Amino acid sequence: MELRTYQREAVDAVWSHLCYQPGNPVVHLPTGSGKSLVIARLAEEAVQKGGRVIVTAHRKELLEQNADKIQRLAPSVDIGLYSAGLNARDTDHPVVVAGIQSVFKRSAEFGKRNLVIIDEAHLVPSDGDGMYQQFIAGLRETNSKVRLTGMTATPYRLDSGPICRPDGIFQRICYSAPIRELIDAGYLTRLVTSPVEHSVDTSGLRVRGGEFVLRDMQVAFSGTDVTEVACREIIEKTRDRKSVLVFCSGIEHADRAAETLERITGEAVEVVTGDTPPLMRASALERFAKRKLRFLVNCDVLTTGFDSPCIDAIAVLRATQSPGLFAQICGRGFRVYQEKEDCLVLDFGENIDRHGPLDSPEYGRCGKTGGVTGEAPMKECPNCKELVLAGSRECECGFIFPPRETSHDDVASEAKILSEPETFVVKNVDYRLHEKKNAPPGHPPTMRVIYTCVPEGVEGNLAVQQFSEYICIEHTGFANSKAVRWWQKRCLVEVPATVEEAVRVASAGAVAWPRKITAQKEGPFWRVLDADLEAPPRVDIDADEVFEDEPIDAFDAFEELPF
Repeated sequence: MELRTYQREAVDAVWSHLCYQPGNPVVHLPTGSGKSLVIARLAEEAVQKGGRVIVTAHRKELLEQNADKIQRLAPSVDIGLYSAGLNARDTDHPVVVAGIQSVFKRSAEFGKRNLVIIDEAHLVPSDGDGMYQQFIAGLRETNSKVRLTGMTATPYRLDSGPICRPDGIFQRICYSAPIRELIDAGYLTRLVTSPVEHSVDTSGLRVRGGEFVLRDMQVAFSGTDVTEVACREIIEKTRDRKSVLVFCSGIEHADRAAETLERITGEAVEVVTGDTPPLMRASALERFAKRKLRFLVNCDVLTTGFDSPCIDAIAVLRATQSPGLFAQICGRGFRVYQEKEDCLVLDFGENIDRHGPLDSPEYGRCGKTGGVTGEAPMKECPNCKELVLAGSRECECGFIFPPRETSHDDVASEAKILSEPETFVVKNVDYRLHEKKNAPPGHPPTMRVIYTCVPEGVEGNLAVQQFSEYICIEHTGFANSKAVRWWQKRCLVEVPATVEEAVRVASAGAVAWPRKITAQKEGPFWRVLDADLEAPPRVDIDADEVFEDEPIDAFDAFEELPF
């Protein structure tokens, strides 16, 4: 089973970090892009170097999935499974796939281990003495050099901030697969949005511990009138959709939404919550996966580990301050399905405005924050004069408040779930040797490619913009492999060994001319995504003067494990 290009880059990035940098890295791959295959190849290559590996996860479905992928990708690797829920307790195999709940007090049973791969790494607590911390501490008693790498589709913890920080378990994201590029390559399904007319105003909701107070959020979203108008809008906007997944604010809200959808459409609608018996849950998910059920309503139980590629619409009838949770919700629609062109996301909780486009590096750090701290908004009962929550329908004295109008913005939000790249016409290209400021001694330079452009369809000097792209010819690992592909796509001369030589060859006219480039705004900077190239020119340059050595592959750069 061959890896896709970005999966191979992710593997190289992990080895490059473990070989040459301190700390523990994280690989960020969107839902549906194949994290299990990256885990499998890392485990296989570690064993080839004489290493012993543990792959951990928190759910038995993930354990079975990872064990299956490792076995299929690397049939020669001896794999064990340790999970009380799966009635398996293997400890001596070179690779053991283990449930953290089953092993966190049993690290001594696994002997010396070199590498721990943690799936769904965003679930690892940032501090404290949790299960992962206890397990890792135990492994270090046997091998103080044991290293970790995390895998996640959301580099944010569901209850707090970024997963990587200097004093945390993980220090750096070593590889992040660009969502836009995976969509363009056909590996992921494009997410689209439609302005929602009846979104709930979340500005008055209290925030506690970095998240909306659950009771306040449920009151705001679960009222009969709010549910009625939202469900009618969902039905109207998903008429051409075949698999609609609905996220609600609580169990009572999920039941009410399902009843409303069923009453209006006349179709069967299933509900899955934490209280749903396992057999009923499995039956509902199977019917939904086979498209025998068009609407499936849930309350936060289908955010991770639920893979139904047929999902072509997601309705979010709740709000969250967690960028990780919202990304997990939307990620249910990324998987490719043969009868599916895109996946529609209907956001009734101002979440896209709050967090920004999913593919932006500023995701989770921009947009409206929403919410207030302190006491919940209250109102006075006209009968007994007592104060009750502003969203309450009934007072303890028995007074029934009249139905309130749904609170929503005067203008439906035009926020996009994915950012939009822009196209620019290239007027000039310049190639320069670039050395990073304050770089440590021995840090390799890069080739800076400067594109002078104007927006497509616009002329005039006032519209001129410059964009920079950095080509890492002298780096190792995935950075080098990307530079090699960049060069081979544009030049018939072999890849140079140094940036100085690359600049000389490119400046001599041996690199294909880019007619246009596609770039995307990332915070204050732009990232060049692609180029519309002319055919590479045939230039008479002596190849022997251009390169000396082959590019270094990160995995082959060491004879034995670096940990």
